[in-house]
Amino acid sequence: MIDQQIKPIAMTSLGEQLRLARRAKSKSLEDVSNDTNISKRYLEALEEDNYDIFPSQVYVRGFLSVYAECVGLDSKAVIEQYKKLITYSELLDRQVSERVAHRRRTRRVIRKRLLLPLIVLLLTILCLATLLWLRRT
Repeated sequence: MIDQQIKPIAMTSLGEQLRLARRAKSKSLEDVSNDTNISKRYLEALEEDNYDIFPSQVYVRGFLSVYAECVGLDSKAVIEQYKKLITYSELLDRQVSERVAHRRRTRRVIRKRLLLPLIVLLLTILCLATLLWLRRT
């Protein structure tokens, strides 16, 4: 009997799709680890959508592909979904970085605009206080 590949479900996370497909095949993480030679730690990370523990995206894509095939998912569709996820994530990161940079620039401008008048005001107050003190003595 030929094992049909299952298309990923778009509404659930990538990790949840892998977990559901694994459970549908009645496989444990240990079974998948033995079948794929992927550490259980990495399989758990894939199921939890935690891609930060991987050395690079190449590992993530490779492990996703092998894991998907092992549990009967279409590996190409899983990789495409991962690429979209990463593209969206990078876009969000870029937007956050741009906001942070804008805030820093704004703070710098405010500091520059306020710093000189504040120094002039403080020096003026200091000079006036010195003059008043000198007149008293």
